[in-house]
Amino acid sequence: MIGKAKILLLAVFVAGSLFAGDEENDRLVTNTVFVAFDMETTGFNSENDRLVEIGAVKFRGDGSVLSSASWLVNPQRDIPFYATEVHGILTEMVTTAPVFSEVWPQFEAFCGDAVLLAHNAAFDVGFLLAELERAGMNAPSMPIADTLALFRKWFPHEKSCSLGKLTTSLGVPGETYHRAEADSFHIVNVFRIGIQKRDELTMLRFEQDAGGYQWLDGRALP
Repeated sequence: MIGKAKILLLAVFVAGSLFAGDEENDRLVTNTVFVAFDMETTGFNSENDRLVEIGAVKFRGDGSVLSSASWLVNPQRDIPFYATEVHGILTEMVTTAPVFSEVWPQFEAFCGDAVLLAHNAAFDVGFLLAELERAGMNAPSMPIADTLALFRKWFPHEKSCSLGKLTTSLGVPGETYHRAEADSFHIVNVFRIGIQKRDELTMLRFEQDAGGYQWLDGRALP
């Protein structure tokens, strides 16, 4: 009887886990909290360049914005002129800003258990991992969906899904580009347009549309 009882309990536990997974997959995108984020850097090489700004917008999947935040980050080096020409951030603007190890806990707390969104996510993930390693900090388990892949799926007739060209084509409001918080809002605004025709979209299908998640801690499965 003891053996049968253990087997029964195990079966109940496994069934509960499966149902929990199904419930997560069946959850509607419109009922899910996301954080769109973007970063500005001193260059394109995550091994040698550094972050200078992180911006983020927390929103519900129906497009309603919950909050936003931005952090200047001291890269502990001068910002090259060619990087400043892109994002407008001068060395003098970050010399008194906190370093990455001080900013990261604030960004992580802002994100909470939300699903993260980044446009061309591999770039952002690469820089975050490099900064975390330099700071001697462990990468948390955070799912990041690539909106470049997602928007290519949602807007197949657009010639380009670069953020600037896509927002212009779709008539998304906003004139500022290449500042982290502004670009995060652009992601949200394009997302809002895409979800209008997909109000019954589940998180399982969303993940498929985005080509899967990139997990910051490197795990392959959610």
